[in-house]
This record gives sequence, structure tokens and C-alpha cells, in this order.
Amino acid sequence: VRVHRMFSRDIPHEVVNYRLDLGAVSFVPRDAQLQATEILKDELTLVVPPKHPLAKRKEVEIEELGKEAFIAHIVESPFRRKVIELFARHRTALDMPMEMPTIESIKRFVQMGMGVAIVPRMCVAWEVEHGWMKEVHVKQLSIPRHLYIVSRRGARLPHTAAEFMRLLKKT
Repeated sequence: VRVHRMFSRDIPHEVVNYRLDLGAVSFVPRDAQLQATEILKDELTLVVPPKHPLAKRKEVEIEELGKEAFIAHIVESPFRRKVIELFARHRTALDMPMEMPTIESIKRFVQMGMGVAIVPRMCVAWEVEHGWMKEVHVKQLSIPRHLYIVSRRGARLPHTAAEFMRLLKKT
């Protein structure tokens, strides 16, 4: 089993062209040669450092976040765009003084108290569970995120890929 990291937008092309047997993406590709199997339902969530003033709150309004420094993902994505549009709709400033290349780096900066972030819940569940970050519900933030495994439609998967899919369907 070999795992490759790449931009989600490139994964369907790599699967269609036999460079990958399977791909994990957060959208259903439009290519008729591909099939997508949903394996996880997730959503975006706000995380803050444990000692941040918002960490004591269960819920906040989006307008309350205009004074916060957000640590953002540098990669353009539909989810990043939806967050920016959400703040714009509520006429709330979105200050993103730091942009990081990975979710892992965003999490570390939040833990160090460098700012707050809106990230996929699945990416921070462990840190929240261990108290290294606090999750705060934002009343107006409802951006679902689904994770799909894509494969070539009708193609027979290699044994390891087929077994991986079987394990994913059990969870």
C-alpha cells in the first residue's frame, strides 16, 4: 500500500489514468468513468487554544469573530471560499494574517496560541478530545463536508485496494 499526497482536484485524473487505484476527495467527481463511495460525513468547525477567551463558550455568533486572527489553509478550495463568503454575508471582517500549507501546521499554531482556525472536525477530534484545543460552535457556521473514495467505474481493484475498501465500508 502506497499513499500519495496531492491536490484533491488532481486525484480523479490520476485514478482515471491508472496512476492511482483509489483516491480520497471531498467532492463527487463529474467524470462518468469514476464512481464515488461516501465513507465519512464531517463538517467544518472553529477551534481555539484552551486558554483563549472563547474557549469557555459553547456557542458564538459569527460577528463576534471579526476581531480574531485566523490561521488559514493556503490552498484554495471550495471550503475556504465558503468560509470567506460566510463572513462577507455577515459583514464581518475575516483577518487571516497567517496561511499554512497543511492542516497539521494550522493545528500547531492554534495550540501555540497564535490564532484560531476553521478546519474539518475529523482533523482536530483527537486534539479536542485531549484538551489541546477547544471546539466552539459558531451559530451561523454549517458547512458539511463529505469524504469519498473514488475508483474507476466497473474496474476490478487490486487485492490490497479491494481489501482497503472493504475495511472502509465496515466502519
